[in-house]
Amino acid sequence: MPDPWSYRENIYRNLPYANRLSTNASDRMNKKPYRNILSTTHKALAAEIRQARSSIPHAGETGALIENLIRAKLQEVLPEKVAVGNGFVVDAEGGVSKQMDIILYDRLNTPRIFYSDDAQMFPVEATYACGEIKTNLNTETLRDTFEKCSSYKALVRKAYINRNSPIEQTFLLYGDECKHWQSIFFCIAVESIRRETLLKTFVEIVKKRELKYNDRVDTVCSLDGKFLLNATKPSIDNDLQGRSIDLLPDKELNHISSYQTKEPWALFVFLLMRYMVQAPQVIVNMLSYDNGKPF
Repeated sequence: MPDPWSYRENIYRNLPYANRLSTNASDRMNKKPYRNILSTTHKALAAEIRQARSSIPHAGETGALIENLIRAKLQEVLPEKVAVGNGFVVDAEGGVSKQMDIILYDRLNTPRIFYSDDAQMFPVEATYACGEIKTNLNTETLRDTFEKCSSYKALVRKAYINRNSPIEQTFLLYGDECKHWQSIFFCIAVESIRRETLLKTFVEIVKKRELKYNDRVDTVCSLDGKFLLNATKPSIDNDLQGRSIDLLPDKELNHISSYQTKEPWALFVFLLMRYMVQAPQVIVNMLSYDNGKPF
């Protein structure tokens, strides 16, 4: 079965094909220390999750511990400027998201609207992405994930302070050149139903809700190896050779495809990192959050 990791273009679009890597697995891993570390991290995370499940009988407590474990692993690999939290996201028009298991936000410039050990509240302009963590991803929990996604992506990003810079920074997100960052949403699951069923349910939800490609869940990663990601051509046969893949869809790369991998954590981190390394430091105009009422 072809291995999309044999081609660097499959991870970083618009780059030329790299030379084929060695067919010897150990040689490949030794030549890719970063990927090797991520694969080791995945094994350690899986072991910690198994221990949590076997040691803690209460499902709610187990779920909370698993969420903490995944957030901690994300924080280990993300750039220092990106912090990992959980809680709620709000906008200057009074919109509030559903509770988010993962919130990636600007570590240095995010105003502390509300902060506690259990949950926090963030202005949407200071966030880069949100994510849902599912212990078991099935048709019902996937629908719930879409609800969480919609509540985040519906928030309006407008409370910015103009820096009056002669150079205007833009971001290529969802295939468009954007003046401001856009809301990214992903799902990480411990285990999930069959890939074919997961893909079918995903497509049905998108069609039923008539969601645009940038309004839906962007990527689904299950730590048991199942993946839903964006490709230039649809794929259900686990063959991504010759296709570009990405964390985010766009007008051309908008086919959600299923894939089975032995290194789900490494694949997810590589896809996510492409965007997090370019995440901006944002100055939020908090006066826009005062609802226009006199103090």
